Amino acid sequence: MRKISLNGIWQLTCMEPQEGPPESIIKPCLDDGEWLDICVPGDVNDTLLKYGKIPNPHYDTNARECYWITSKEWWYALKFDAIGIAGRTVELCMLNVDGNTDIWMNDVYLGETKNAFRLFRFNIKKYLKENDNVLLIRFKSIDQLLGGPRIHELAGWKGRRAFLRKPQFSFGWDWALPLPSIGLAGDVWLEIDYEYRFTDISVQPFVSGRVDFSFEVTDAAKQKGYEITVRLWGYENDIRKVINRNTYKSYISLQIEDPKLWFPNGYGEQHLYNYRVELAVDGRVEDFYEGRVGLRESQILEEPFTEDAGPGYSFWIKINNIPIFCKGANWIPLELWPGTVKPEQYEFYLRKAKEANFNMLRVWGGGIYESQLFYDLCDELGIMVWQDFMFASTGYPVDKLRDEIIAEADFQIRRLRNHSCIVLWCGCNEDVYSWTYSPSYYNQSHAISKQTQTKQQDTGVYSEEEEAWKVNRQKDDPQIYTMILRGMVSKLGLGVPYVESSPQSRDDFGNMPNSGNSHISCWKYALFESNGKYETFRKHFEKVCSFNSEFCIQGPCSVKTIKRFMRPENHWPPNDAWIYHIQRGHANLPHYEQTMRIAGAIFGEIDTLEKYVKYGQATHAEMMRSEFESARRDYPNNGGTMVWMYNDCWPTANWSIIDYYRNPKPAYYAAKRACAPWLPIIFERRGNVEFLFSNHTLEDVEVEFIYGQESLQGRKIWSHSCKHEIKAGRVLIFDRYQRSNLNIARGDFLFIDATVNGQKLPRVIYFTDGWKDIEWPEPIVEIELIDQEFSDGKWKTRIKVKTDVFVRMCHVIYKGEVEDIFFSDNYFDLSAGDEHEIYISSSGKIDLSNLKIGHWLTEWE
Repeated sequence: MRKISLNGIWQLTCMEPQEGPPESIIKPCLDDGEWLDICVPGDVNDTLLKYGKIPNPHYDTNARECYWITSKEWWYALKFDAIGIAGRTVELCMLNVDGNTDIWMNDVYLGETKNAFRLFRFNIKKYLKENDNVLLIRFKSIDQLLGGPRIHELAGWKGRRAFLRKPQFSFGWDWALPLPSIGLAGDVWLEIDYEYRFTDISVQPFVSGRVDFSFEVTDAAKQKGYEITVRLWGYENDIRKVINRNTYKSYISLQIEDPKLWFPNGYGEQHLYNYRVELAVDGRVEDFYEGRVGLRESQILEEPFTEDAGPGYSFWIKINNIPIFCKGANWIPLELWPGTVKPEQYEFYLRKAKEANFNMLRVWGGGIYESQLFYDLCDELGIMVWQDFMFASTGYPVDKLRDEIIAEADFQIRRLRNHSCIVLWCGCNEDVYSWTYSPSYYNQSHAISKQTQTKQQDTGVYSEEEEAWKVNRQKDDPQIYTMILRGMVSKLGLGVPYVESSPQSRDDFGNMPNSGNSHISCWKYALFESNGKYETFRKHFEKVCSFNSEFCIQGPCSVKTIKRFMRPENHWPPNDAWIYHIQRGHANLPHYEQTMRIAGAIFGEIDTLEKYVKYGQATHAEMMRSEFESARRDYPNNGGTMVWMYNDCWPTANWSIIDYYRNPKPAYYAAKRACAPWLPIIFERRGNVEFLFSNHTLEDVEVEFIYGQESLQGRKIWSHSCKHEIKAGRVLIFDRYQRSNLNIARGDFLFIDATVNGQKLPRVIYFTDGWKDIEWPEPIVEIELIDQEFSDGKWKTRIKVKTDVFVRMCHVIYKGEVEDIFFSDNYFDLSAGDEHEIYISSSGKIDLSNLKIGHWLTEWE
């Protein structure tokens, strides 16, 4: 078997929507009309942008002028020769066909596709010519498929989107406009002489070093008889075995000597063994498959809460029989149009995740099953993947979609299961339990909030009211999530666990914090439960949460970035353009209004763009720190937490911690510090202030503590010292005070200085009464060069930052021409007389004179 890629330049045109069977469809002529070059993989929208047919939708409100695209049907065309293969057995293979299509080869109708999330194959042996083959693909009008144009300019077609198996976010979300992706978003190729090939390969590893290989072959290979050669090598092992069969299925087990296990980031090395399997018929290799496998086993561990936490069950992921505290983020597609993502984007964002001490990313259910490169990198970097199936926040009509759901799940489970990073499958985003009881029960929102003491349910949106688009959730959801997907993961998933939803709890409501996994946050607490006292967001952490698979916190991007995607007249104050581009969120409140309320209460009145960014980003960072610290404090009841959200798919200013232009926000650095392997924490709960230490390593450590209270000028109010051994993976509360017994003047702060095995950690600083109205001193901050070298294709510069008095949100800015410059830490507090080392990575050599200091009293850019 061999493959011929059809990727590259195709032709694109559009027509008015047509109805009727395929034989009645008028096809465009390649010699007539306007045809544009389009890249495969790629996207229709992106191509129209490149040719100037639409304005840049990334800018201001331009996207409103792009809505016409969904009213047309779009035609792809490719003319190609097939010299030497015409008359042989050939299949046309198409991956990630993003839209509902009809396909013709040389005027012969091949069939249709209705799912962007799986592979389609068409036998074209009868229709292929030596020269001048014409492949035509018709993408049907989205407006036509969904009963008309957008119902709402932000929410798009609302629940109707569920009737199409396409990336759901592209129909409109609170961080993405309804500009659906259209086109050949994946590879297209021909497979020649494919009669003898593998139809399935699975590789199941065990911590004992045993690796089970299972195979399935085509009917032709079975009838002929075949030989499979398996080779597995790495870490002083090189194992080769051969099996001969005349069956569809075959299997073999290999045993690795002195096995090296795969562990998540921070818990050990990511050992990966190489393997290659070959299928031979009559002594000739007809098909082969290569990959890497890490020895890991994955399980869910749920145990009763400790007595002090009240009733509940913890939720942990165990890797190789070790409970792993999961810390990370929710991942969305990197572009509005996924077919346009470049490999370097994956490299950047995933390496930044590892640098942030993350060990888990949740591939969110409203996006896409990610590319092969994504999972390969996660294997390498030790990033566990919580893999959602692509269902999100509405009802899906199982009777219309059943065949496609089964085919999609079958394809994706088989495609991804051999990756070490896949540690959990999840049925959907925010849907389960919306169908357990009658809708009227859940609609009693006021009574529910009183009963459950939380308004943060977010268990999904009910389907459309119109009869043609209604979905019977109580009938359909259990079939999809409890039967089809659970059953298929059980059958095909190689023992990796499955949960029905993110969130999912054992209670009547799917989003309760004391079991399963939740979607709660201090941001939502401030918005919905604080009775307008937004600055009391820390009261949210009175709750003990078993696992938070999505805590959402907003934070704007920089002033510079906002000015990059908004017209000058729309920079300030917020207006309709902000509501359109930066959008609305919870309770249909504009995102900017939520930030104005919450950040304004925490830091002060917001009346300029610079204050909006400074106060909003500071709120984002402080809440970020609090969420991770709270989860770590609640060991062993809490097994992990992940922020919503990690990245953006286009330029905007709400949830992400790294913006679309790859600029880490202050919250990114706050998350990185809060996810460090060793972390001192100061935490308030139930009237007590606790001093504690979290050890997220596999080794016991000796820690020396100095902790106490200090003024902004550096005067010690009080301090104590002690030494403790902190067990591997454990948390120790080494001191506790009643808050009412601490006399903390405005501006004073609590601190912990910790030294671990002789290594001094950055000081942890905590303001018990927040930051509003504090009179910050004007600091003198110095920068000192420690060393600078060029290695691994990058300039690496190490500097020391030192201050005379307390400096709030200290950050280093580079004013030179060098691009691709990144800091190991930024936007940190530094107390009087303290110093902090920062590593700078850059594509070019940086000039120290171009490094400038910003802080709370400077203008933020």
